[in-house]
Amino acid sequence: MSFINFLPTRILRPLAIIAAALGLSACEPVAIGSGTSEVDPNAPVVVALMVPLGSGNSVTDQLAQNLVNAAKMAVGDVRGANIELRVYETAADPATATIAATRAIDEGAQVILGPLFSSSTTAVAAVARPKGINVLSFSNNPAVAGGNVFILGTTFETVANRLVSHSIGAGFSNVAIVHQQGIEGELGRDAVTTAVARNGGTLAATLSYPLVLEEMSEQASIIADDLRASGANAVFFTDSPLQGLGFMTASLASNRYRTRRDAQFMGLTRWDTSDEVLNTPSLQSGWFTTPDPGLLLQFETRYQLAYGIEAHGLSGLAYDGVAAIGAMINAAKTTGDDNAFSMQRLTDPNGFAGVTGVFRFRSNGTNERALAIMQVDNGVAIMISSAPRSFAASGS
Repeated sequence: MSFINFLPTRILRPLAIIAAALGLSACEPVAIGSGTSEVDPNAPVVVALMVPLGSGNSVTDQLAQNLVNAAKMAVGDVRGANIELRVYETAADPATATIAATRAIDEGAQVILGPLFSSSTTAVAAVARPKGINVLSFSNNPAVAGGNVFILGTTFETVANRLVSHSIGAGFSNVAIVHQQGIEGELGRDAVTTAVARNGGTLAATLSYPLVLEEMSEQASIIADDLRASGANAVFFTDSPLQGLGFMTASLASNRYRTRRDAQFMGLTRWDTSDEVLNTPSLQSGWFTTPDPGLLLQFETRYQLAYGIEAHGLSGLAYDGVAAIGAMINAAKTTGDDNAFSMQRLTDPNGFAGVTGVFRFRSNGTNERALAIMQVDNGVAIMISSAPRSFAASGS
């Protein structure tokens, strides 16, 4: 969830925050499949919206309310589908989520939208699976996808594939990865490695650093030398501006290794979190991705007018989930079947139109999203490659 060629963007939180918010962690994926519960598309369809209200954390509760607001906005926009949205509080723990899912199903839920956290998603899926009910989770963690779980969050894989594909097309095909140590950095590294292989690039080097300032400074000198020796003409950073990205790139610059002069820098996370980040000298001319900026701006504006507050960066996921549910209900009405949320319909290759752009689910429960590529330019983010408005346009 396009800017007309040129516009600063500070709309969503970086992907690293999303990863943390959604509990990105190593989990065992469930078996591939989907719910089988019959859903009459001509009758009201009960959608259980599960959000982390009651968490005891004001920031999390505010995010939860944003998800509720966006979902209600989408229900008002959907035409043709009769959606009965019911909100259930999952707090921030799997036990509460289990209770909420049990109650929602007892009260007639036919599809579940949410929850937010990975652990809660796993708990809810376990309750919904025996009833043949699908779960459209707000998570971006591929480890919880599959079976009756389809994730809505933007994944590292999608971001890496978009950037690497563009990079190779622009002649930057020798890719080095510089990642922070720990599970998040390793997941990002793996996503970029896969994207390089998929797009026919060459993995020139894989280098890591600890998230400790003193050690990062020492490691930067070694990384700079290794990058020069690797022959890489593109360097992919997996870290977030909120962690070590700015310090590491500045340290590389201090060791005479800079973006554009030595290699094209690009990042797995959102770099447009603040004016300070966009003005960081070591990130100038670097690339990162965003959802379709023009569509997102429209949504943000509508949300502000409707609720008097700025939309949280994740709220568009709730809108997109409802929009997809509505589209599947209407498709089932057209074909006259009673399995609105079948695997075939969920994985329609044409995907769904969301407020953050087009997206589609894969059969393994993960997703693909159309993304724009932005370049940092003296305090603003300039769009250098627009987000495709259809998957046909993206060549998929």
